[in-house]
Amino acid sequence: MKLTLLEGSRTIRNGVLGSGEISGYGVTGLPAGEHAMIAYFNHSWRLLRWNEEWHGNWTGRYPDAGAALEALREELLGAV
Repeated sequence: MKLTLLEGSRTIRNGVLGSGEISGYGVTGLPAGEHAMIAYFNHSWRLLRWNEEWHGNWTGRYPDAGAALEALREELLGAV
């Protein structure tokens, strides 16, 4: 399974919205009907998953977006 991060949002830098570091990503490559976002807040990267039947909560405290993406991949592969 190949999951990919898509830049979704950036922080404010020098008073300009969206000019700072990346603070959120969408995730592509998920199974049909599944959705996920990875975002940086409260001093760590966190993961949100949802589909048509349920809406999850922000989970995890990952050191970087790549670690959150790998955790998502492992979670999805474990569900198969």
